[in-house]
Amino acid sequence: MSASSLPDFDHTLRLSQGSLDAPDLAECHGLLCGMVCRESSRTPRDFLDQLSAMELVVRPGQALNAALADAWRSTVEQLADEDMGFTLWLPDDEEPLEDRTVALAQWCSGFLAGLGSAGPLEALSDEAREAIADLQEIARAELAPLEDDEPASEDEEVAYTEIVEYVRIVALMMREDFRGPKSGEVIH
Repeated sequence: MSASSLPDFDHTLRLSQGSLDAPDLAECHGLLCGMVCRESSRTPRDFLDQLSAMELVVRPGQALNAALADAWRSTVEQLADEDMGFTLWLPDDEEPLEDRTVALAQWCSGFLAGLGSAGPLEALSDEAREAIADLQEIARAELAPLEDDEPASEDEEVAYTEIVEYVRIVALMMREDFRGPKSGEVIH
């Protein structure tokens, strides 16, 4: 099974007509992923209503509404993909590292809010609790601005990529933890 791609990030930002910036859009996707993991977003409307309730996206135009509904469909497919084709909806790698780091922090913040939207997180494994603590730390990430628009070092880019991959794996792990075994699935 191959999951569909998320809508283009920059195009979706343009559809917002200035009502969203990159960190806001990343936070919207994090929220969506947390809600899907907790199965509290069974339709695009559930997601859009939660965005409105949290005042992340209030009164989106028709085009933005459609893009966010597409993001919901793609995300649901990606999180269910047996090939683990799930991706985080973040700014492109051409954007400055500082901007991508802030967006990743907001994604994590949204994800945690989405997980919490379905109630307490009491029955989590120790591993899942540790992962949530890690996401809380990432959500608080700050990056000192680089001087004179100097590009990020290769080591900084590698570290960012590794953190994004860790967050991606944590989201997949949470999905499995909350989903539980499928009917007839044998647990070893």
